[in-house]
Amino acid sequence: MQPTMRWYQTLAWTLFLRQATAVLGLLAIILWVAYAEAERGARATASASLSAGGYVLERAFEQQGHSLDAGLDVFTQYSGNVALVEQALEGGASSSLADTLLDNLPRLNAEIALVVRPDGSLLACSARGARPTFPDVGILQMALAPEEAQAAGHPGPSYRGFLRVDWGDRPGVYHAVARSLRSPGGRPLGAMLVGARVDDRVAGDLRRLAIAGPQRGDPPPHLALLSHFQTLGTTLPEAQTLDRLLARDPALLAVRYRVLDGERSAVLPFRLDGRTYLGRISPLRGVNALDLEMAEVLLMPVDPLLAPFRNLQRAILAVGAAGLFVALGLSLWSARKVTAPLKTLAGAAEALAGGQWPETVTLVPSPDEVGVLTRTFKAMLAELRAKDDLLTLLETARKGPAPDPAPRPPAPAPWSQDEATRRLEPAAVRRTEEPLPTALREGGVFAARYRVDGLLGRGGMGVVLKVRDLQLDEEVALKVIRSGLASNPAFLALLKQEIRLARKITHRYVLRTHDFGEFEGIPYVTMEYLKGITLRSLLDARGRLPLPLVLRVARQVAEGLEAAHAVGVVHRDIKPANVLFDVRGDAKIMDFGLAAPVAAATEGEAGTLIGSPRYMSPEQIRGERADARTDLYALGVLLFELCSGFPPFDSPRIDDLLALHLDAKPPFLPDLVPDLPPDLGALVARLLEKRPEHRPQSAAEVTEILKILAAGDGGSSRV
Repeated sequence: MQPTMRWYQTLAWTLFLRQATAVLGLLAIILWVAYAEAERGARATASASLSAGGYVLERAFEQQGHSLDAGLDVFTQYSGNVALVEQALEGGASSSLADTLLDNLPRLNAEIALVVRPDGSLLACSARGARPTFPDVGILQMALAPEEAQAAGHPGPSYRGFLRVDWGDRPGVYHAVARSLRSPGGRPLGAMLVGARVDDRVAGDLRRLAIAGPQRGDPPPHLALLSHFQTLGTTLPEAQTLDRLLARDPALLAVRYRVLDGERSAVLPFRLDGRTYLGRISPLRGVNALDLEMAEVLLMPVDPLLAPFRNLQRAILAVGAAGLFVALGLSLWSARKVTAPLKTLAGAAEALAGGQWPETVTLVPSPDEVGVLTRTFKAMLAELRAKDDLLTLLETARKGPAPDPAPRPPAPAPWSQDEATRRLEPAAVRRTEEPLPTALREGGVFAARYRVDGLLGRGGMGVVLKVRDLQLDEEVALKVIRSGLASNPAFLALLKQEIRLARKITHRYVLRTHDFGEFEGIPYVTMEYLKGITLRSLLDARGRLPLPLVLRVARQVAEGLEAAHAVGVVHRDIKPANVLFDVRGDAKIMDFGLAAPVAAATEGEAGTLIGSPRYMSPEQIRGERADARTDLYALGVLLFELCSGFPPFDSPRIDDLLALHLDAKPPFLPDLVPDLPPDLGALVARLLEKRPEHRPQSAAEVTEILKILAAGDGGSSRV
């Protein structure tokens, strides 16, 4: 008993899983590509925004410097302020100058202001606790020595830069501008510096200038101003988070050296307060900026940048999910549709394996591999049914004739085929039956090798005996050539040539020819012996055969002829008496003794008729050269007789019978047997064409057509 197949073990489910996996894999690849493109697009957008923001920040710092310088210029152009500086230098009234500086801070747009003497020492400052000298403040040193500054590439008259204030009540890093002070007479009075503190307020103002505000609901971008990679001012809620990240992240630490070299970093990811940003660290320009490691960090939140791409991803996912369900449904339907024929074939095969005939396979073959399998299986099933029916008929024929429910045709002429053949032989050849030599009678030993067990038959060439090969200890058939033919050297030479050709044929549907020999002037041929019943006996006992048996027998004969024609052998006497069935019900063609090379004319053949009148082709009757198509004509006559129970041409007079083969149009088989397929009638009509070029050109073509007809799937284009 075959094991029950569970649903998940079926081929349909396997195909469905494979297709579903492929669809899911394709969807995953699409989403991955979309995500990668989103990341790439976000980075590109962020890079463009950060580059633009960095440029704006640099211009904003320059603008702040111009604003500070404008205030400083106005302050130094006022004569009262210059006079106050001169008084402080001469009389030491620095407190009044410091108060004036403090009062003018709003007008100066500054948070610190100081004046130094020409020697660089502090004169006055708006903030308390200022240190006495500023040798490290580059812009003051340039303002005190403008000629040297100009030679160093800083033309003046103002100088912008940074300074660190670690004294007073407002320590920090300041963005500052310095100018030289001179009296109306041109005497150097020192230098003055004004500056704005770099802190959160400045960061906020600069961010509003550099980057557009966020859309409603989007997280804002941020700006951080750094010194020595420590936050001076930022728009972030928690500056410590950025400081920790700058101090610990290896990628950010590596960027520090690029900033010291005056280069901008690439776009880098920042993870701050649970949110991902894309940012860039850029150096700030100005005097002492590198000493203080001044830099700005511009941060763009990733979510707003990815929002369009994520919307696209969600759309792709939604459409992909819908498409996935549709594709999976179609995949399951397709898998079931494709495997439905296989399921039917598998069930039929299981029934055969269990010893039962399956129900009729009604599948219509498709042009694909499944169709090939379907046609092959149907042909195999038809072959098995036909074989089973044939074995039954053969068994019935061996036991004796049985009543046939099918209408029987009129009885043929009373003479036998062999007699008709003998009547066609030349008078010099025709003679009465000769008695067998003693060695060829039953029980005798011929050629010291073959023990005669009985007579199998007589023909125009001689007698066929059943003998035992004493050397090989096996039964063989021994064909002994009649003395009239044996005395003809030309005939013997032709016969030897034909036997050499016949020995080349090795096929399951051909009775094997073993050897040619001569003993005491008696030539003989040994052949494979097969105990069975001939197709002639089956037709005599049964009449017309059922269609599956007709197709099976005709196909096997055609395959045997195909093998013979492939080695250059033409049988020239295909008829039911030369087709023998073995114990398995397979047909075997016997008696290739009249074989001739394909397309080779035999000297002296003209005018000699070799064959059986009922199955003789027109070119044989005319004494012309025989080829493979000659056998196909005889196969057409045999096929006609198998289908109808009688040959297409018949007459009590041999001359009239030969004239019918030469000139008469054969009956159309479907008119005589209406239940036959029209394609089979068309094939028989082609085989019975008078001209060889109008017939099928090879036995292989006939074999293929018969297979198509046996499979029951049409094939009219081939016929």
